[in-house]
Amino acid sequence: MALLNPYITYPKDCRKVLKLRDNFETGRIADDRLDPYEKTLVQDWLRCRTLGIDSGMRDGVILPDAEYQAILKNNCFIIDKSEPILNKVSHLLAGVPGILILTDNQGTILYIVGDPSVRMRAADESGLIEGSCWLESLGGTNGIGTAIAQKEAVHIYANEHFCEGWHKWSCAATPILDPFSQEILGVVDFTTFDKDYREDALGLTYSLSGHIMAELRLQLELERMQLIHGYSDYSSRFPSDGIIILDRMGRVVRSSPDIDPDNCDLQLGGKSDKEQPKKVQQLYIPGTEREIGSLLVVGRKNSPVISLPAVSARIRCVSRFGEFATANENLKQIMERVSKVVSSEINVLLIGETGTGKEIVANFIHNQSKRSSGPFVAVNCGAISKELFESKFFGYERGAFTGADPRGRKGLFECANGGTLFLDEVGEMPLDIQAALLRVLETGRFTQVGSDKELCTDCRIIAATNRTLSDEIERGTFRSDLYYRLGVAKFDIPPLRERREDIPVLIQLTMVSLCRKHDMAPATITPEAMDLLVGYSWPGNGREIRNVIESALICGAGAITEQDLPMNITSSQRPAATRVPETGKPYPGPDSGSGPVDFRIDTNISQREVHLIVTTLEKYRDIALASEALGVSRATFYRKCKAHGVTPSEYT
Repeated sequence: MALLNPYITYPKDCRKVLKLRDNFETGRIADDRLDPYEKTLVQDWLRCRTLGIDSGMRDGVILPDAEYQAILKNNCFIIDKSEPILNKVSHLLAGVPGILILTDNQGTILYIVGDPSVRMRAADESGLIEGSCWLESLGGTNGIGTAIAQKEAVHIYANEHFCEGWHKWSCAATPILDPFSQEILGVVDFTTFDKDYREDALGLTYSLSGHIMAELRLQLELERMQLIHGYSDYSSRFPSDGIIILDRMGRVVRSSPDIDPDNCDLQLGGKSDKEQPKKVQQLYIPGTEREIGSLLVVGRKNSPVISLPAVSARIRCVSRFGEFATANENLKQIMERVSKVVSSEINVLLIGETGTGKEIVANFIHNQSKRSSGPFVAVNCGAISKELFESKFFGYERGAFTGADPRGRKGLFECANGGTLFLDEVGEMPLDIQAALLRVLETGRFTQVGSDKELCTDCRIIAATNRTLSDEIERGTFRSDLYYRLGVAKFDIPPLRERREDIPVLIQLTMVSLCRKHDMAPATITPEAMDLLVGYSWPGNGREIRNVIESALICGAGAITEQDLPMNITSSQRPAATRVPETGKPYPGPDSGSGPVDFRIDTNISQREVHLIVTTLEKYRDIALASEALGVSRATFYRKCKAHGVTPSEYT
């Protein structure tokens, strides 16, 4: 609190101020006879006169509703953190004639709570309501506007106000500052009648401001951790480019090592001679529509080269479709067909196993379409409980149900308006929601939960599934009319085991992005390790490749060998016709037509079983990890251990 501020340090004296005002109006001010308090008042009144403020003003400036709604949306962050604090204090101040006010950094009132009679008179007699603006340039000196102008706490009492309409009020206000940049985010104000002047009112607003700033700091720190955690994921999505992550205030949280944020335009749409980002994407708290920052994708001028001779020799004629890369001729033809529909508005259905890159293809379609400047909203239908589907997709009005956000919430269709809505795992959607979704696809209209007002949406639908929807239709779990509406254009993304030439491609791209993520030197991989990786069936597809390579890179310190690969990969492939002494039977060898045979613990070769059990336990030192590595349940693992006389506890 600024102790030298005359509005705070000098006692309030209405008679003294009245005499000073008379001299001010008649031009009889003698500066050399004024104390600091009087000089401050005169300077502030002169500033208001220069701004053209009418000293006879009696009603505050009320903003148009559309403008006010936009301001509320832009300030939801500070509202969310301030409302509970102000409400709690208001309950403690029951019976005290005054109101607590929250504003944005432009003096617009966002929220009012407190004595109903004071609130009503403030609205009727001075236009002091939510949606009114109290900058000094609009309403002369007042608690809110002067606190913003001076960037410090003030207590403006009665006729200290420039406008006569505010002389009946006592206004104590303290700015709410950004915890990191110290820029003004808003103001907390306590307003009461002049006859109810309270010296401790300023202390109250100062304390509330500090409490709110502490909450904001905590939230920003948590969001910063979320953004940093997601940095590696975004790095892998844009392996050929650099990325910059900004927080909700536009500050740089993390950037690619070879990217200088100072040389990039971070204003997100502002005119600048600096390098313009290739892509801007808003970032949200997972599972919500709460924006916490932005992703900027920028081109690399000097991309680091990573030496992968064992990989590069296997790659021939790789085609890129956005972030999707393939060397498989069949998949190239599929992606060429995908490229032909990107400019249209038809719905697309992508079919393929988990991890085949369906969301990357969906991003490619969106980024190449006319809707690329609009939002890309992705939702995993399998991760939403049946009870929340309707409110998640269509949104809800405030007070629609117990526990709902008091301001209501937009649904996915409203958030994706003007862009693309990606429905992943659409086969998991309940039947009743399928009917509602079909109506939106046919009419473009929907109704929020708790509302009878229809809203419109204009978004393109891209759906994805790892199920055979025709079988689901026969079982009665998926609507045939929705299937035909979603699958105007259908594309099957084959799994990795059907396009083995893509395995080295994905390994190379993954190693490049992971080396950047972990700030590692150029990585290498031995031909023997590559042979094992190419020969593996990859049931988890691209997602499994990333996990395996990341683990191998860390364990191998930048040089991946056979020893760095997990047991389920190294034990799944063995040379042909290798004999077992006890049985005299050969191990099954790799079949060139169907790929290598995957050894599991339930073979009939007892010696091999014992060897696999023991070596796996020695490596993982954990029953769950060992059974998972060998592809069997824990029950089967324990049963085999007992049959062969192996005691797991000796190795864990």
